[in-house]
Amino acid sequence: MPGLAMPELELLTRWTLWLVAVDDLLDDLDLPDEPVADWVWRFLGDLPSNPDDADPLRAAVGSIQRDLSRYPLYPALGARWRADMAGMVSGMLQERDWSRAPLTGQPGFEEYLRNAMTTIGVYPCTVTAAILAGEPGAISEFSALAPVIQAAARCFRLANDLGTDARERAEGTLNAVSVLQRDHLARRPAGRRRRPGRLGVAAPDMRHGPGLSRFGSAHRARSARDTGPFPVVLHDLFVEQVGDCDALSAALLQELQTQAA
Repeated sequence: MPGLAMPELELLTRWTLWLVAVDDLLDDLDLPDEPVADWVWRFLGDLPSNPDDADPLRAAVGSIQRDLSRYPLYPALGARWRADMAGMVSGMLQERDWSRAPLTGQPGFEEYLRNAMTTIGVYPCTVTAAILAGEPGAISEFSALAPVIQAAARCFRLANDLGTDARERAEGTLNAVSVLQRDHLARRPAGRRRRPGRLGVAAPDMRHGPGLSRFGSAHRARSARDTGPFPVVLHDLFVEQVGDCDALSAALLQELQTQAA
């Protein structure tokens, strides 16, 4: 939001830092489950609004909500903001529970991605930014923006998981790469390669990101010649599941190969 003034940028930054802190709390599997779950259920039942709360995380989000409430668009968008905040935190607890679960209790890729698109924070971030920007037209246009917000949430989540796969495997937390790889390998008969297919969730996003096409043919040609240090199974996984012709797939593959080098 380059057009925002410094006070609004500061408030948006405070919200982002709060998101990181809560995500770290929920991702920390060394912490006992009961107090973490209690914190989440208290948050869901009583969204913090007191900047003087004894709990630092509750106090921080209470101060954020207090300051947001001073903006003209908050009365119209405040309920949406609170609902998206609750959905994001609830989804984080679900991810924690899945990470603790045995393999039979873990989600497939589609279920994981639906939940992970809420925990990446794009929905409440968009509402926060809209309140701060103060454009009255945002109130009536949110329903029209829904497909774009959803596409952004999906792309941010996939890009994030590509970048954090190694760390999250070490931590024992779920990640789109590990979930999709597990599903892919479970469906592939031993000794057989599947023909390239497409994952339907990626294709609709293409109309929202035509600029990604610049990552297309050159990367596909390079991948076909030599995967280098890029793990072959992950190359097969993303090419076959997302589709070799999708510009988004090519962009994600290129980023993953760069980081693996």
